[in-house]
Amino acid sequence: MLPFPVIGALNSVHLFATQHSATLASTLSEDAKVVWRVYHDKIMLILVAGEEGSTDIHFQNMMDFMFNAMVSVTGLDSLVDSKNSERLKRDARLSFSLIDTLLFGTELLGPLTYAVDICATSETSLLEPVLNEFAEAAETQFACVLIMGRVAAATQGWWDLAPYDSVILSILCSHHPQSSCQDIPVYLPDASPNTPHRLLSLKVIEGFTVALLCEAQPTLEDVRDQLLPSIWSGHMDMVHRCLRSSARNLPPHVPLEPSLLGFILINDEKHRCLSSYVLGLGVEQSNVADSLSHTQRRLTLTSFYKSTIGPMFPHPLHVEGSDTDLRGTIPHQPVETYLCAEEYKCYALHFNFHQLFALFSADTPTYSLRSLSYTTLDTLISHPLINI
Repeated sequence: MLPFPVIGALNSVHLFATQHSATLASTLSEDAKVVWRVYHDKIMLILVAGEEGSTDIHFQNMMDFMFNAMVSVTGLDSLVDSKNSERLKRDARLSFSLIDTLLFGTELLGPLTYAVDICATSETSLLEPVLNEFAEAAETQFACVLIMGRVAAATQGWWDLAPYDSVILSILCSHHPQSSCQDIPVYLPDASPNTPHRLLSLKVIEGFTVALLCEAQPTLEDVRDQLLPSIWSGHMDMVHRCLRSSARNLPPHVPLEPSLLGFILINDEKHRCLSSYVLGLGVEQSNVADSLSHTQRRLTLTSFYKSTIGPMFPHPLHVEGSDTDLRGTIPHQPVETYLCAEEYKCYALHFNFHQLFALFSADTPTYSLRSLSYTTLDTLISHPLINI
């Protein structure tokens, strides 16, 4: 927690710049980065973070998610038009736990990639008709199945939600892991910032959640006691099969390279993100050294993503002139880049509206990274069970 005098000083510096017709977006200290962002000319967020190599666009994107998290809890008008500062503070505190989850408490990539995390399972074609039946019984066009927080199946209405809405809803559904069901009012920052909806999330079993966006009806009790058992109880074998494949987050028998340690695949047109960090993703596991843990692979790929998006590849929310933007100094649009380290090698490519960030074992020949990455991309986007 920053001392109040420091917060006041940071606010005063920004105010001084504004009064002199200057825009203060960010600055660096010896061990931290400070980013300012103003919303609707009334709400200012100040982010202080360790200097981790992220460019301004990533911090700005995270601050946008923080602001939209506040909107999802309090509503836009209540947030920006409040005349009572004490009430504003009280309302804002309601979103603090959600903001903490966005910043520190989730392995989901949505807040980083501006794309909803999806779960690829061989049961998708079976999940969808059951989910549609469930949504129809609940009289809503907005429903999804979440497996370990990732969207495995959804109605078209849910898929059509803006990234801010769908990402925040996914996090809200797993925000209280100890609850078997919840019924909470939620504002959709993009679609409905001033009119609340009801978010109903119900655990079928641990790790498998069904979520609905509803109006006044049906009640949580009706959904929990009647609709959920009548529709889902006959499909428990399918539910368990979905959970068994969730760690790998891929359908079985996807022919990937044995040297592939993990990947992040983003569709920046549909705003969907598929990731997997499981060693031995390919059919064979021989000659693949287990040098990186699951967490290390995830952190390595997200760090590679941060160093590539902005400086090399465009971010969906790119702001011209943001710091370390190398693309303005390069006479063409970079579409590929790679990194070689002692324990691993990374390759990134941007092809049409797909971005792939692949992590390979250190003994993978550097000259083969490009062909392996394109083969991986083609395998993933052409697979009939991977909806990205």
